[in-house]
Amino acid sequence: MSSANGVMEGLRDIPVGGVRKRYLMEVQDLRYAYPDGHEALNGVFFVLRDGEKLALVGPNGSGKSTLMLHLSGCLAAQSGVVCLNGEPVGEDLKRLRSAVGLIFQEPDNQLFMPEVVEDVAFGLVAHGTPVQEAQERALSVMETLGIAHLAERAPHRLSGGEKRMAALAGILVMQPDIVVLDEPSAALDPRARRRVIERLNTLEKPMILATHDLDMALDVCDRAIILYEGRIAADGALQDVLRNEALLQQNGLELPLRYTKSTEAL
Repeated sequence: MSSANGVMEGLRDIPVGGVRKRYLMEVQDLRYAYPDGHEALNGVFFVLRDGEKLALVGPNGSGKSTLMLHLSGCLAAQSGVVCLNGEPVGEDLKRLRSAVGLIFQEPDNQLFMPEVVEDVAFGLVAHGTPVQEAQERALSVMETLGIAHLAERAPHRLSGGEKRMAALAGILVMQPDIVVLDEPSAALDPRARRRVIERLNTLEKPMILATHDLDMALDVCDRAIILYEGRIAADGALQDVLRNEALLQQNGLELPLRYTKSTEAL
């Protein structure tokens, strides 16, 4: 497990599962401050390997959402470098937006068409796919997520969990190289949460999951990064990070529910 110091060098020397994997994304010394002077990111270094599912955890205000916006091309870095397949992205944010699909923490930000199927198909249509073909592909993804029955419903009539699933479908239909999810379990009931977990576990795509739901991270991911006050506090194998109670408490987190003593006693 690496700390903030020397994260990049440590990761360069560590094969995953006995197999050395290429770096799909690499972040070097990323920094960002908001106009009020708040430093949301203060020297972030990490890599994402091909096929890896990475949990990004940390308390409110740690910089998770700001980092997600950078990785998906919604915010330009004030300092530092984001690389895809070894090549710096620089100011070519369109390249990031094409390669990375971001599901926002607030699904209402991604739902604005009269019907859900139109929202899910929107990205395809915007990129030139004929409407009928786009909606057929959208319905296929919605069927997989168990929300095909919502196709003709108005987004504003959906429950919070249904909105989350519709936003997820709208990203998955675009078949991005990397899927980035900001609090994917927010507003989901237990059944919908299980369905999202099942769907994410079938995706053969690299993934970054920013979440407070450490139990969901345990069900989906294989590596964890703790972000605290805009810096990486720890980076390592999922179980090593999320079982370390002292480390979690030091960085404003608690043990996942399944690892608490009260749960183990049941």
